[in-house]
Amino acid sequence: MRITRNMRWILRTRGRLHYTWFIAIILMSIAVTTQFSLLYPLWQRIVLGITASLFFLVIMTFREFILSLLATSRGIRIERVTLFVFGGAPQIVKETSLPSLELLLAVTGMLSNIIITMVFYIIYVMLAYSGNIIVNVLVQWLAFIFLMLTIIHFIPGLPLDGGRLLRALLWKNTGNYERATHITGWIGSSIGILGVIGGILVIILLRQWFEGVLLIFLGWVLQSAATYTRRQAI
Repeated sequence: MRITRNMRWILRTRGRLHYTWFIAIILMSIAVTTQFSLLYPLWQRIVLGITASLFFLVIMTFREFILSLLATSRGIRIERVTLFVFGGAPQIVKETSLPSLELLLAVTGMLSNIIITMVFYIIYVMLAYSGNIIVNVLVQWLAFIFLMLTIIHFIPGLPLDGGRLLRALLWKNTGNYERATHITGWIGSSIGILGVIGGILVIILLRQWFEGVLLIFLGWVLQSAATYTRRQAI
């Protein structure tokens, strides 16, 4: 009965795909298309890039669903979830949560990234000698993307898991949820701004246009997501 109630609440939770996902799909598709062997036709490389980015979107959506289900099973009410490239930014009813529950969700999110990365890497190793280069490259790219995502989520700024972990600790020590959210949100915004500045420097100094644009995009998304989370607290 409890599982049924949790599922009903999850199904009533409003979900929103942030518009930056459309830019992310384009950038990931370009990255896979340009890095894959030029021996393959352009259309095939484009299809591979789009497939990799859509797989990433589906897995991130499923990951957020599992985390929301875990939160609901612990009695946390989630009004709405906005899915960014880094993961979901849930709008939680504060009165239903506790620092210990926030800590649990943050650690679970970090572990889920590590597990997904390991699963794709194991599949990649198993397919290394299968002869199916396209599938092998697809799995390799997904493993690489989730490895980068795992590293990024250790940054102690919202809405990343590292930021949620830090917010839980600050909330427990100060007893002030809004202040803890404000601090970790500003950390996330600051790191996002540094990412944008770093991307501009990469373009100007190193003439690496794609890498610079990608870094600018990631910094912009993190800054936007952190600002969104702070406004929720207000």
